[in-house]
Amino acid sequence: MTRVARRLAGLLLPDGAAGRMLALGACVDSLGTGMFFASATLYFVGMVGIPATKVAFATTLAGALALLAPVPLGRLADRAGTGTFYMVLLLLRGLGYSAYAFVTGYPAYLVLTVLLTALDRSSTPIQQAVVTAAIGGGDRTRTMASIRAVRNIGLTVGFLLAGAVFASSSRGAFTVLFLANGVSFLVVAGTVRLALARTGTTVRREPAPGGAAQRPEVVRSPLRDWWFMVFTVGNGVLSLYDTVLVVLLPVWVIQHTSIASAWVPVLMAVNTVLTVVLQVYVARFAETAAAAVRLLVLAGALMMACCGFFALGQAQSTGVAVAAALMAVVMLSVAENLHSVAAWELSSELAPPAARARYLGAFSLSLTGQKVVGPTLLVVVLLPTGLIAWPVLAGAFGCAALVCRTAARRSLAERAGHIQALPSTLPTTEVTP
Repeated sequence: MTRVARRLAGLLLPDGAAGRMLALGACVDSLGTGMFFASATLYFVGMVGIPATKVAFATTLAGALALLAPVPLGRLADRAGTGTFYMVLLLLRGLGYSAYAFVTGYPAYLVLTVLLTALDRSSTPIQQAVVTAAIGGGDRTRTMASIRAVRNIGLTVGFLLAGAVFASSSRGAFTVLFLANGVSFLVVAGTVRLALARTGTTVRREPAPGGAAQRPEVVRSPLRDWWFMVFTVGNGVLSLYDTVLVVLLPVWVIQHTSIASAWVPVLMAVNTVLTVVLQVYVARFAETAAAAVRLLVLAGALMMACCGFFALGQAQSTGVAVAAALMAVVMLSVAENLHSVAAWELSSELAPPAARARYLGAFSLSLTGQKVVGPTLLVVVLLPTGLIAWPVLAGAFGCAALVCRTAARRSLAERAGHIQALPSTLPTTEVTP
């Protein structure tokens, strides 16, 4: 059993000690998150007595208000130092999620949900900036892949632990669960601190010749970086695979196929297992920007192909439909994992080091944006059109992949030309281990 555990750790965790600390911290984070999200609605509706409609409104409002939060908070992170700012975010989130244990009414619930959603949305791109600064090179993408894989494991275990709280139906048990989730953020902050200390990561400006003071490099806002934002929008369209898997798939199975609804959790489990198995493995194919561009195009092609299988499953009898649905989920899961590592590599490459956190914050708008518009666009607008929905969605995926390829190449060329044009007297920002 120990040998199997070591083998599994070798497959899922990065090689370096710092990367392993960050990945294990993410696992602890997702464990607490899984416990919270699997039980929060039950607690606040069933025990605190907040109406379900108000809980839904708070979630929707918080998501809308938090949509742009990663950009200004990313700017603050660039100024204060991404590592320090990320640990502050973790401590604030720990306090906030612990405070849920003491909520007795809707106003407090609404305020906490709005604030924590903004902090949660901002933490993901800043975490990527921390990984890029601390790990660097090709290992940064493998570390991000490892973090995503272990997060899936942590979430699953968290869901199962929340089941024990459901069984007890004890208010005290829910209080312990919320406090445990809060403590998990403190543990993550500790692992980040250890990882940064182990690598000796610092961000410094090289002194000018002769000790003269230098002005900091001026970096434009990511929202004014044309090709970067085109790449971001294209990535948002590709990211619709998330809405396809989480929202559209169950509705499609139940309302548009002859497949029994019992297949829905099986199809979802196939995606989860493939993500855990493939995510770290495919990271090796995205260790350069050029390789990541090719991987992004391949992901788009697989997304197009999976739409064909969805159409086949919608038009055929039960046996063929089940086989087609399984093939569609497998292809979409592979595309998801390829897309993830390619997007991490390219977003880090396209972000100037002096403004990495704010650029990655702007890039995260593609992920949060599709979560806002995706369900309505795919389930309410597209799916009711029948079989025509699938070639339309396939065309969107294909066009988005080509747009991303063009935008990434143009942005990389612009950055290369800008760096070559910089005079030698300008300061450089260097990450030193």
